[in-house]
Amino acid sequence: MMLKRILFIALCTLVALQSDAQMMRKALKKRTAEACVYGNIGYYGNPHWGAGANIHYLHGIGRKRQTFSVGMGLRANVFSTKKRSYTTSSEALIALNPGGADTMYMPEVQTNTLNAYIAVKIHIKKGVDFFINTDIGGINFGDSKTGYFRSYETDPIPPGTKYKTEPYAFNINMFNGESYGTIMSEAYGSFRLNNVLYWRLGINFYRNEYKVDRQIPLNGKRFSQNHWMVMSGLAFDIRWHKTIRQTQFY
Repeated sequence: MMLKRILFIALCTLVALQSDAQMMRKALKKRTAEACVYGNIGYYGNPHWGAGANIHYLHGIGRKRQTFSVGMGLRANVFSTKKRSYTTSSEALIALNPGGADTMYMPEVQTNTLNAYIAVKIHIKKGVDFFINTDIGGINFGDSKTGYFRSYETDPIPPGTKYKTEPYAFNINMFNGESYGTIMSEAYGSFRLNNVLYWRLGINFYRNEYKVDRQIPLNGKRFSQNHWMVMSGLAFDIRWHKTIRQTQFY
C-alpha cells in the first residue's frame, strides 16, 4: 500500500513538473504583437509626406536570450507630394537609351497603398528595440494624374508631352532593384513609454511608381522615384499583459 502511494505521489509530481515546464517555456517565448499609427515627412527636392497604420506579429528566435524576432505585418499608407520628376523604371530600357533615363514630370502625386511586409526585431535592452521591415507586395488605390514626358533627345524643354498616368495597380518587391509599384522599407527604434504604448522614431525608404496609358519608345509604361523620409509613430502593445510577464526574463 505504501509503495502505491509513493508511486502515485511521484506520478502527480512528474505531471505537475511537466505542466510547469510547458508554462515556463510558453512564458519565456518572446512574442511581439503591435498596432501603430505613424506619420512621415521628407524634403529632398521639395516636401513630401505620408501617414498610415500598421499591425504586425513577430516570434522570438531561439530558447534563451531571443535577441532576434521575425514575423509579418500589414500596412496601409497614404503618400502625397508635388512637382516631382519620375524616371524610367526599367534598367534595361535605360541602358538602350543613348541619353539615359527620361523623365515624367508629375505636378501632383497621391498614392494609397495596402501592403504586406516582413519584419525583424533586434532586442537592445529592456524597453528598447530596433526594427527593420520591408514590403513584400500588395495593391495601390489612387486617382489618375496628368504627367508630362520629357526626353533628353526629343523634348527636353518644359512642359513636355502630356500623358494620362495612374499609380501602378500591384506592388511586388523583387529585392533586386526591378520592383513593381509602391514599396516601403523602414528602420526605427522602439521605446517603451508605459505598459501599453511605444514611441517609434526612424527613417523609411519609399519607392513610388506611376504608369502611363500607352507605351513610350525606349521607356515603356512605368516611371518611378525614390523618397527618403523621417518617421515617427505611436504603437499599442496588443498583448501587453503577457509582455509584462516577459519583461521579468528579458
